[in-house]
Amino acid sequence: MPVRSHHTAVAAPAQPLALVEETWTTEVLPHLPADLALQARAHGACIRHRGLAYASDLRRVLLAFVLADHATRSLGAWAVLTGVADRSEAAWRTRLIRSAAWLGWLLSALLAVSPASPPPTRRRVRLIDATRLSQVGRGGDAWRVQWDDDRTAGRLGQVIVTDQRGGEHLGRFDLAPDDIIVADTGDGSRRRVAYARAAQADVVLRIHPATVPLEDADGRRFNVLAWLRRPGPATREWVGWGRWQGQRSPVRRIASPLPPEQAARARARTQRTARKRGRQPAASTPLLAGWLLVVTTLPAQDWPAAAVLRRYRARWQVELVVTRVTHLLRVRPRRCQRRDVAEATARAMLIAWVLQEDLATAVRIALREDRQGPVRRWRVCQLSLDTLRQAVLGRWTRARRWACLPRLRRFLGSSPRRRVHQETHIREWVQHRMQATWLATAV
Repeated sequence: MPVRSHHTAVAAPAQPLALVEETWTTEVLPHLPADLALQARAHGACIRHRGLAYASDLRRVLLAFVLADHATRSLGAWAVLTGVADRSEAAWRTRLIRSAAWLGWLLSALLAVSPASPPPTRRRVRLIDATRLSQVGRGGDAWRVQWDDDRTAGRLGQVIVTDQRGGEHLGRFDLAPDDIIVADTGDGSRRRVAYARAAQADVVLRIHPATVPLEDADGRRFNVLAWLRRPGPATREWVGWGRWQGQRSPVRRIASPLPPEQAARARARTQRTARKRGRQPAASTPLLAGWLLVVTTLPAQDWPAAAVLRRYRARWQVELVVTRVTHLLRVRPRRCQRRDVAEATARAMLIAWVLQEDLATAVRIALREDRQGPVRRWRVCQLSLDTLRQAVLGRWTRARRWACLPRLRRFLGSSPRRRVHQETHIREWVQHRMQATWLATAV
């Protein structure tokens, strides 16, 4: 019987302790501004490097902090394993605090917000919304992030971070001439309409009649309730004048009845809100809850009532952006109790989102050219964010982990505490009991 020859494969050379080649410098770093280090020093984020070779390393650390949802202790271990720096947990926390202003500049630079130069071919449609960042051990929302979703460019626009006292405010945004601002009732007031008109922008705002009172050409106040009770077409429109600080501007009020199921939910919601606040809802509340009331400054010849309502109803797209950001970035209640830490964390998360949007846009354009049907934006963002996460976090080998173990000890041990560590105490007690039982059995 012939004997099959067997050739032993040449043993692979032992992998050195050097890090595996990473894609941070080739895929992420080119998308950051060229004056990153200069601005880091100017904003006080990196006055002295103290273990960091470059300002881009600090940017990578802050991205890793939000992409992997690290605590500062775990962040220190990651920095050692990837060779970024070997610094204590307290040092990384201090870096995070000092980086809030620099991250604000970097976010603005990446967004490239330029109100003075709108797109030359078409008007910008900006959907305004806000979301909340809760804090561990504190009820309600601790921090608020307000932004606009630029539908014309298909990406995130301006971003503002405030504490819980900073409500939605259109005046915090820089508006350009010919912008079309679409916002919910949080910005639906005559003051916001006047602010937009002063900037030569137009608005589509959902409103309550009390927040945007209108008057006719003779200065008489328009009765909204009588207008809605009066028989007429389902979608109705009235053109009047809005007044703010002595100035009048033409405004269109458009009303459309909600579907019966949606109207019933709206009425139940208003009842719950009234009971929660300990008051009786007004007599007009059930009537108003069944209507969608919108005011706009768009010209009727270009934007009929049906087009305005459709433009407002498309505002749910910004709600999807909020959902994608919070879910794909794994936004959870934060332990930070200082505003600068909350601002730095929120800005770092949004910077990560903007970086993935560059890749997601390129992917969507490439897939759209194939003409194989619509592209799921959620899945494209998830793939792009996973790609960014791999480029930022990097990899390390088992040999690298063993080589860094002495430097990792301070990150892997328990923090000093007065109470007994329960797991260690129980393990020692079990071992003591087992040893005592074995000795008794042996005797």
